[in-house]
Amino acid sequence: MSLGLAATARAETLSASALLQAMVDASKTLEYRGRLLYLHGSNISTLELLKGRFDGRDYERLTQLDGQLSEVIRRGDQTVCVHADKSITRLVSRNSVSPLGLTNGLSKTVPEQYQLLLDGDDRVAGRSAYRLLLMPLDSFRYGYRIWVDQQSSLLLKSELVDGSGMALERLEFISLELSPALSVEDFAIPASLSERALDSLDATRHPQGQIRLMPDWVPAGFTLADRDLRLGGEAHQPVSAATWSDGLAAFTLFIEELENDAWVDEVSQIGPTVAISRRVEGSDGRYLATLVGEVPPLTAERVLSGLLIGPSND
Repeated sequence: MSLGLAATARAETLSASALLQAMVDASKTLEYRGRLLYLHGSNISTLELLKGRFDGRDYERLTQLDGQLSEVIRRGDQTVCVHADKSITRLVSRNSVSPLGLTNGLSKTVPEQYQLLLDGDDRVAGRSAYRLLLMPLDSFRYGYRIWVDQQSSLLLKSELVDGSGMALERLEFISLELSPALSVEDFAIPASLSERALDSLDATRHPQGQIRLMPDWVPAGFTLADRDLRLGGEAHQPVSAATWSDGLAAFTLFIEELENDAWVDEVSQIGPTVAISRRVEGSDGRYLATLVGEVPPLTAERVLSGLLIGPSND
């Protein structure tokens, strides 16, 4: 039997769902150090990712290796963003800072709006990998190609693809060291010139926090995942934000009061990320609605076209 036929026969004996679950488990338990190549539209950057676990807590360090230095460090439930001007911002978050965030959405099950298929063998960063396809069953979301390490089950490479199969975003290890001799010192927070903490705003204290967003249509499977009030824009005024997700894809709506009619509707897209701003008439005034997310532009336009805005009834 040829090597190609042998690989095909071996792949057919595997379960795509079992491989996917093993990948999710590996992302939670393995310690590693690696360098990744990140392609987003026409932009390419190189990253270093460290993952360790000490005293029952996850530690991560993500460093941008080209351009201006920036880092994100997670130590348990504390996350620190290190900026190019040597200032830092502290956050309270248990979410992973890994760019391999696809595993977070698959921690429970594959959303029913996607089909999971095993697509044979490949190699990434000199390592043998299984290739999986996670394809949408409608045109309202993008699909994924996933490469899983045959030895460790770690996610080695992922691509976000449009309906024609073209990769809009790619993230892949170019080098990987499993079980490196990491210590807590590898996740030390550097000295800073200035520091600030980001706390969530109390929605009850701001009129913006009382705004109710009511899209009359979202794609099947998308549910409200988060709602908050944050500072935005050059004036750092409170902006209402609400996020919808199907478990993999997500988009966020930002709503702010529009003080004049000078605003021009805008559309932009970099890789899979679309940002569309539209003026919307609310029951008590005019607003600027901006949708940002990794969904096709037609999906974003349809959500915005049926958006209703008014005071909260809560």
